Amino acid sequence: MHTVLSYGMGVESSAILVRWVEEPSLRPCSMEDLVVITSQTDDEYRDTKRDVERHILPRLCDHRVRYVQVARRGHLEADGITVLSDTREPERLFIEGDYKLSDELRAAGRLCLSSGEIITSAA
Repeated sequence: MHTVLSYGMGVESSAILVRWVEEPSLRPCSMEDLVVITSQTDDEYRDTKRDVERHILPRLCDHRVRYVQVARRGHLEADGITVLSDTREPERLFIEGDYKLSDELRAAGRLCLSSGEIITSAA
């Protein structure tokens, strides 16, 4: 049976992941049974890519943790999912995908900018 960690690449999920890798007594399962998955939104910061590739992926690789990166193919569930990577030796973070989260937010008429400003469109 596998344990799955939804890895959003933020502070909290990174801290959980590093603690599981570095502190065996805290692991919910063996590293062989851990699956870490990231759903790429195609709107991630370059700094996140750099930091995850520098600090997280080598740890996953060293412990042969399975790391899966996926992305939505389109707006509809029927459009499916693209598997960008599925490996126990991750070296690259794919921050691009087929369909941007920001595109969906724009289509819904609501987009929050990095400045905190919220853009809404009249329906």
